[in-house]
Formats: sequence, C-alpha cells, structure tokens
Amino acid sequence: MRLSVIAACLIAGLGNPALGAEGRESVHEHVEVVAVGDRLEMRLADGRVVVMPTLEPQRASAAEPERDKAVAAQVLALVKGKTLTLQPLDAADRWGRVPARLFLPDAEDSVDELLLAAGLAMRAAVAAPESARRAEDAAREAGVGLWADPAFHALAPNRPQDFSGREGALALVEGQVGSIGRTRTRIYLNFGGWGGFYASVAQRNWPAFERAGFSETSLRNRKLRLRGIVDLDRAPHMELFHPEQIEFMDEPPRAAAQPSDPKF
Repeated sequence: MRLSVIAACLIAGLGNPALGAEGRESVHEHVEVVAVGDRLEMRLADGRVVVMPTLEPQRASAAEPERDKAVAAQVLALVKGKTLTLQPLDAADRWGRVPARLFLPDAEDSVDELLLAAGLAMRAAVAAPESARRAEDAAREAGVGLWADPAFHALAPNRPQDFSGREGALALVEGQVGSIGRTRTRIYLNFGGWGGFYASVAQRNWPAFERAGFSETSLRNRKLRLRGIVDLDRAPHMELFHPEQIEFMDEPPRAAAQPSDPKF
C-alpha cells in the first residue's frame, strides 16, 4: 500500500506509511500491540514498551482538548489484533522503552510515517528519513489532522505575541534570518529586532551543523523553517541541537506524497 492511500484510510478510521523496504532488512521480530498511551508509546503483549523516536506525540489544544487521547484510540484501533513487524533502532532507554519502527502486515511503510501522513503527529526535532519528511510535508500542505488547528500553524518571528502559550512545546517557526551573532559559547540567528524571536546553537554543537553543510554565510538572509522547543525567557527563543531542525524554505521543495485515492 502506498503512503497516500494508507494515510487516507487512517484519517477515515483505520489505515495502513513509509520507510520502505530498505528499513525492513534488519527487522527480525513479530509482535502484538495491546495498548497505546497518550504519548503514542505502545505496550506489547510481552510487556515491553515501544516508542517511535521520529514522532513528537500529539498535544491538546483549545480546539481539541482531548486530541492526545483521541489519537491514541485511533492508533490502537489501527494496530490492535494484528501481528506487526518490529524493527529495533537502538537499545532500550533508561525507562526500559525500546526505540523502534513498526510495520503493519504486508505494508511497505512504517506506522510512524503513517501517522505523519495523516496529520496525527509532528515529526520530532531529530534525524529522520526523507520519507518521514515527505509524509509530514504532504499532511501540512493539505491541512489535515493537527495542521488544520491554528495551534500548530508555523509561527512568524515578527509576531512575538503569537508565541504565548507555546512555551515548552515543539513548534515550527518560519522567517528570514536578519543577522547572525557570535559569542564565545553560542551562535545566534536573529530574526528581528530587540525582543524578537531568535535561535541559537551552542558552539560545542556547531561542528555537527558544519558537517551538514551549514555555515554563517549559508544561513545569513535565508528564509528558514526551524523546528524545536519554544523558550520564552526574555524573548521567544529556540535552541538548535541538530541540523535536522533547520530547513531552507527558499530551495525547491522535495517531492511530496500524491493525493489520496478517492475510493478510500
């Protein structure tokens, strides 16, 4: 099943999206999900808990105060009673949770990308496969799921008042870098005047951005989409830890998923 068809099925109630066959090569285990938490952690029949690191779990908003619970119920309906294929991504964390991808039976695509394509979760501010980016891009451009809710729309750096209520939450910010500053410990991307939004990168993390092709020259005056946690101390601010948190908006867009098959 292809990404767009699967996403449409889930939006309607159930469904089936998208890492691709290459991610299946290391998969070696079949599992059953018996419960899904509000943060999209999945409890398996054997007692283990699986988390999908590509995803930032849903959060409630004024328009959808029970969104997290509703999404968890939709995901459980999708996976319950099915034998899923588990692809572990790393060892269990200190809470015993296993970071992994899950695949529905006979699906080429992963459950986390299914949720992204249906607008039922945001992509986390971590490294992610290109197919996960395309899945979220398609959902955002179509305005489905959480992207239909103003509480998840991208923030404009010249409107600091719009950041109110977003502290501690993952958000997108879209705007043009006005200037770049540097201190002994940090590099600053300034998007406005005093009191306006800015982003910063610790000097110890900057080499990772350079390896990814970023430089002060490449970022200056560019229109960016930033993804990260909002901090409102003194002025709206976003800490950048990973190059995946920065996207150039003035470059040709990546190919997105095709429109859903109308019979679904």
